[in-house]
Amino acid sequence: MNDKARPIVGIILTAMCALLVVGILTFAGPCAASGDASAETCHGASRAALGAGVVALILSIVRIFERDEGERRGLDLGIALVGVLVAVLPGVLIGLCAAQTARCHAVMQPFCLGVGIVLALVAAGDLVKRLLSLRKR
Repeated sequence: MNDKARPIVGIILTAMCALLVVGILTFAGPCAASGDASAETCHGASRAALGAGVVALILSIVRIFERDEGERRGLDLGIALVGVLVAVLPGVLIGLCAAQTARCHAVMQPFCLGVGIVLALVAAGDLVKRLLSLRKR
């Protein structure tokens, strides 16, 4: 597959993963812990999303430099699945605090949902494109 736009998808995925990691560490992170147990769940959710974001970032960087089509498809699948995981981690898989107006509900959960969905859609779209081109051969 001699595709001129080959690194473009990898660069987009890397940028989105970097945005996720930097966002969780800065503007989209949970509020400061108030000492109660319910606030600790928000910090746990942010750390889980951060870990998943780091994994996706590593996969997307490897994907930029990988030349084997089979491995690119595998990396696309992995990034798409991690994107889905990021989208459902805060609030669905890991509960958040009871305060609905808290930063974790107002900023972190929608941020992870949006970035996770974009990651999943871009990676899955590229995977489908690569699988269809494989089928045409």
